[in-house]
Amino acid sequence: MSKPFYITTPIYYVNDRPHIGHTYTTVLADVIARFHRMMGEDVAFLTGTDEHGQKVEKAAAARGITPKALADEVVANYTELWKQMDMTHFRFIRTTDEDHRKVVQARFQQLLDSGDIYKSTYKGLYSVSDEAFVTEMQAKELQAQGLGHQLVELEEETYNFRLSKYEQPLLEYFAAHPEFVQPDFRFNEVKRFVEGGLQDLSISRTSINWGIPVPVDGKHVIYVWFDALLNYLTGAPEGAWPPDLQLVGKDILRFHAVYWPAFLMAMGLELPKTILAHGWWLMGDDKMSKSKGNVVRPDTLLKFGNDALRFYFMRDMQVGHDRSFSFEGFMDRLNADLANGLGNLAARSIAMIQKYREGVVSGMPDPAGEAGGLDESDKKIIAWQKSTFDNARAFAAENNFHGSLSVIWDLIRSLDSYIVEASPWVLAKREREDPQAHEKLDVVLQLLYQSLHNISILVAPVMPAMAQTLWESLGQTGRVDEPGRFAGGLPRIKTPVQVGEPKPLFIRIDKEAEMKAIEEAASAPIEAVSTPLDVPELRPIIDYDTFAQTDLRVGQILTAEAVPKSKKLIKMTVDLGFEQRTILGGIATGYSPEELIGRKVVVVANLAPRALMGIESHGMLLAASDNASKPYLIAPPEDAKPGFIVK
Repeated sequence: MSKPFYITTPIYYVNDRPHIGHTYTTVLADVIARFHRMMGEDVAFLTGTDEHGQKVEKAAAARGITPKALADEVVANYTELWKQMDMTHFRFIRTTDEDHRKVVQARFQQLLDSGDIYKSTYKGLYSVSDEAFVTEMQAKELQAQGLGHQLVELEEETYNFRLSKYEQPLLEYFAAHPEFVQPDFRFNEVKRFVEGGLQDLSISRTSINWGIPVPVDGKHVIYVWFDALLNYLTGAPEGAWPPDLQLVGKDILRFHAVYWPAFLMAMGLELPKTILAHGWWLMGDDKMSKSKGNVVRPDTLLKFGNDALRFYFMRDMQVGHDRSFSFEGFMDRLNADLANGLGNLAARSIAMIQKYREGVVSGMPDPAGEAGGLDESDKKIIAWQKSTFDNARAFAAENNFHGSLSVIWDLIRSLDSYIVEASPWVLAKREREDPQAHEKLDVVLQLLYQSLHNISILVAPVMPAMAQTLWESLGQTGRVDEPGRFAGGLPRIKTPVQVGEPKPLFIRIDKEAEMKAIEEAASAPIEAVSTPLDVPELRPIIDYDTFAQTDLRVGQILTAEAVPKSKKLIKMTVDLGFEQRTILGGIATGYSPEELIGRKVVVVANLAPRALMGIESHGMLLAASDNASKPYLIAPPEDAKPGFIVK
């Protein structure tokens, strides 16, 4: 029996209900899983939730409930949504599952016995937001950026994983497996991080209770990331290991591409074949975030249909890159591609088959395009059909559904032009007196049918319900997405075939009315939330004259790069209008260097220069956060120019 294609999503942290970031990842996994089933493969698709850790423990305490009760409440949102969206995962795993607890404890004991885990005492600073101890250098970086309030001083006994031992094995593995992390520019980030040196990793805590206990030492709770990553091992069906594809957001790539393979190496297990890091959905230039109040929930978009949302995700996001979301862009895409594009083509074509041939397609043109009776436009469509089928399937095999759908919609546009050029309505008027017109009309209708038949198969992984509706309107039986449907080449169609009534695939959105409703909802009064805010205490009061000495200026980031051997620092060249400066910011937990370039920021311009990691930083960027969150850069208005005073 062949190995199943094993695909996983990250397990989602139970601090909030699903937003479109979670939904996008799960849809992408489901689309890939459906594609591989249509290629004739057995598929194991795993998703779930990460439910342990200090943040969950604190959030539950603030509400006066148990951490498990909080997790159960949030998990229900995920399971119901995935059911509503017809996700095809074989298991929804939870880190509170009993079989997972046993796996985590057994693997911890294995590494303890082998010496890859050892006990020591740690005294130093702990980052609440990262749920991890930080080095002295990392602490200085945070403090220099005004983020020292995220740190607490701890001294506790801890178990450590010998991550430093696997620095060279990881680099050797990376060199031998260029497919291990995709896309390439993310793999390069991972390599640079490991090349900067790895330190042993604390993997237990004694100051929290919500987690899986260390098997031989009950006062210790196992580090949330060691626990969470092992879900992929717990959930693997027999014979499915290793994972063929693991989908992660770019913000958790380091955990999956450094810690995770090191753990597996220590356990003597085969590493995943590919870790695919996708980008973020942005609102404007900012990552969607509950704390920013710019989160788009999937239920807001599902009113337009499950398949429509799946299509938008796959059509508009190039895997690996960020993508800005707007309601206008969402509706424009659906109207253009689904209502005016595929929907209109299907309705026109089936209606013409019914009108001109009583709904019966009696034959198919020669797939090689060499038979008589075909003109150049017919041969062009035949060739385009084959190239579309081959190219769309090839893109899908590379997990590039943006590319796959792009070539399919190129065919749809070419078919619209073909209809205009062939003018079937003119041929129908002439066919009684002109045998050539009759023959040409047959060919046109056959090619339109053939194209829609193939398109329904090609879009099935992305839009299974819509593809099935089209399939049945074409008079086909069974499931359009049946296993193995993609395994051969261009499908042959048995004729004669009787088409059904053309069912609408997508109803055009009244964009003006929908935007008005969205704007009214956004402007509605918001009820006050009583949940306490996790922020530091107010600093000592200062007088106006003291504050007035601070010179805040608008700046624009011209260049940005990661600082070697630092997990937090990014080195930037910032234009202040009157001069350019080098400024170091401890913001790598919230931003990648690429997404900072061109961004406008607020700079403390008269701060004395300070050396960090051997680099002089002349200024500081303003950012917001609570005690547990990542930094969020303060952004001036778009039309503010570098050098403007902020007051």
